[in-house]
Amino acid sequence: MWTLVPLGNPGPEYQDTRHNLGRLLLQRWLADRDLAPSPSKRFPSGTLYPLTDRLQALVPSTYMNLSGEACAQAAAAGIYPRRLVLLYDDKDLPLGTGRFRLDGSDGGHNGLRSVFQCLETSDIGRLRLGIGPFERPLVDWVLGHWTDPEWKRIDALDQPFARFLELLGGAEDLHSLPNLVNPATFWNPSVIPEERSGEV
Repeated sequence: MWTLVPLGNPGPEYQDTRHNLGRLLLQRWLADRDLAPSPSKRFPSGTLYPLTDRLQALVPSTYMNLSGEACAQAAAAGIYPRRLVLLYDDKDLPLGTGRFRLDGSDGGHNGLRSVFQCLETSDIGRLRLGIGPFERPLVDWVLGHWTDPEWKRIDALDQPFARFLELLGGAEDLHSLPNLVNPATFWNPSVIPEERSGEV
């Protein structure tokens, strides 16, 4: 069983913000399949939902910078951290692209930092979902709502995201996934925004 952890902020006011891209894509995947899973387990800082016979989702109920609390509580309940797969927004990738990684730093992402600190490891699978090119101030950018042109690029992510979940569900371990996912599954040059000049 693989446990997806879509990072983001709780509440309807954050639902369509750039920081919640991982949650948005998972919600769209569920809606496309008319799935409305009921909770299988509740933790003080998150809720576990069954998705398929090989996938479940741990949705933190805290704000982004406390995302690790739910992961630590799940680990204490027996969910092995190496079976977690984080879904999160990445300002350094163009919107319309994604990258799967098995390790690495938090890159300044508060949600990742919290997870790494609470689990005391950064060796956790994660799908980086581009929201760039970003604008400063960064906080306003990640908490900003999607524009109409951006929604079109998000529409183009539904199919590759579904393919990623299909690959993940069939995987016995994560080591083969980077070669399968990067870049064929997510790289779509037709939806990459034009580069902007000047400071970012």
